[in-house]
Amino acid sequence: MVLLSARPFRVGERVRLQAGPLAGRTEGVVSSLGLLYTTLARGEDRIMIPNSVVLSAAIVPLLEPAPVDVKVRIGAGIRPSHVQAILDQSVGAPTRSAPRVLLEEIDGENIVVRVQATPERAGDGARLADEIIAALASVTGEHSLPHE
Repeated sequence: MVLLSARPFRVGERVRLQAGPLAGRTEGVVSSLGLLYTTLARGEDRIMIPNSVVLSAAIVPLLEPAPVDVKVRIGAGIRPSHVQAILDQSVGAPTRSAPRVLLEEIDGENIVVRVQATPERAGDGARLADEIIAALASVTGEHSLPHE
């Protein structure tokens, strides 16, 4: 009851809990709050943490990273599955889930795809965007970035 009335976090917020019973720390998105357990989501995984442990833990709110969303026109002969394979090989920044390639439209001989990805940490957003743009340059020939 104390946890539900104090509301140190809400469903949908990303938090890190630090406490000995958690083997140090754990983090995730709060997916549910109950009388006995708080459930954190980490990708497809769920972890149920007893509220007695949550009450004794240090709670660190985490900034929600902004997703990277890029729309690109690719030429004939290049399939969205090919773009996905290039991204899978080229993107090294930690992401919440693999970058997704979505078919946006077919315009004559060109195809427009949208690439979406969310970095694991807010500070990795620029790196993730750079890697996606560099990978897409290999299929469009545009927007190539100078190497450092």
